[in-house]
Amino acid sequence: MFTGGVVAVAGSRALPAGGAALVAEAARVLAGSGCSLVVGCCRGADAAVLSAVPASCVHVLCAFGSAGQGAGPASAVGPVLAFASSGGAVAWWAGGGPSVPLFARLARRTRAVVLSASSGLVLFPSSPESRGSWLAAELAVARGLPVVVVPLGFSPSLLPSLGAGRWVRANASGVFGGAWSWVSSQRVLL
Repeated sequence: MFTGGVVAVAGSRALPAGGAALVAEAARVLAGSGCSLVVGCCRGADAAVLSAVPASCVHVLCAFGSAGQGAGPASAVGPVLAFASSGGAVAWWAGGGPSVPLFARLARRTRAVVLSASSGLVLFPSSPESRGSWLAAELAVARGLPVVVVPLGFSPSLLPSLGAGRWVRANASGVFGGAWSWVSSQRVLL
């Protein structure tokens, strides 16, 4: 899948049964292939990554403060604070300070996560309507980064378009056996 560099990992805040275990295993596979990971600060996919790999492999971009101030209902305050106290790298207020509304902070934080990636994005959405997941995917495509999606609990036929291109089954096995990759269409000018 990816064999180095920084990979952004994102996904839904509410995962279906078995979803957290799948995300955690994928994070271990990515870290084991020499990748560093960058994640956000929410329940679901972000928290699953934090529970799976050594702190030295992950960088957290957090939309709240170091004491949990400014956190929202989907924030993984406990896991992020535990990660930080174990020596993990956390950038607090990555989406802006406490004066920025939470929704805007989360969107900015998602942009910062994708901007931190050098190798690509691995996404674990639990719905074709997962707004934050698809924002991350669109930002990665705009940067020219590979986007790999493992749909959790819905048919790959419902994966939304990310612009000019299409979804193709990823040539992968194991934890990534159900993955799909976005292939952008390139317009040839004559």
